[in-house]
Amino acid sequence: MEINEKLLKQIIPPIIRPDGKDREWFNNDEILSKLSKEELKIVEEQLIDMLKTSNDTLIPQTLIKLESLDSIPVMLEKLELIKDPFNKITWASFINEIKNGDKEMEQVAYREFGKLEFIYEVQGPIFHDLIKFKSERINNLINKFTDHKYFLVAHHAKLVLNHKGYAESYENKTRIKNWWKFWE
Repeated sequence: MEINEKLLKQIIPPIIRPDGKDREWFNNDEILSKLSKEELKIVEEQLIDMLKTSNDTLIPQTLIKLESLDSIPVMLEKLELIKDPFNKITWASFINEIKNGDKEMEQVAYREFGKLEFIYEVQGPIFHDLIKFKSERINNLINKFTDHKYFLVAHHAKLVLNHKGYAESYENKTRIKNWWKFWE
């Protein structure tokens, strides 16, 4: 059985904009949930093939959902080629998630974390990859960034750690009230 190209493009739609914003809120869970076990196995194999020639992070994110242990060798090859610490942490977190915890990947993330230089505010989301390691020593390093000079770096550090209840208070501030409950 072969999964047609149209379905594969629904699961991993092409990036149209150079900044990738066209896929920013994309979620392929519904598409995957409609597939049989046999179809999911074929999708997994095709995604692993795609991963060999692509750096599209939606592919490993989907392989995580499929709990694809077969994709780990290809991801390890990718990890070895990456020089940028931000990307190296992201790919190590993919492997860590598939394995449901991996001490070697935690060490990679810890080592690369020490190389990070926050030049721009938009680099703060890396903490969302780092927190996935569930490592006390990484969390201690993230904690050092809760008072960073760049607002978004500090914001993401506080958010992932729920620093002093920050995540709950942020959620409460951003929650939209129903118009008919104007008295609350």
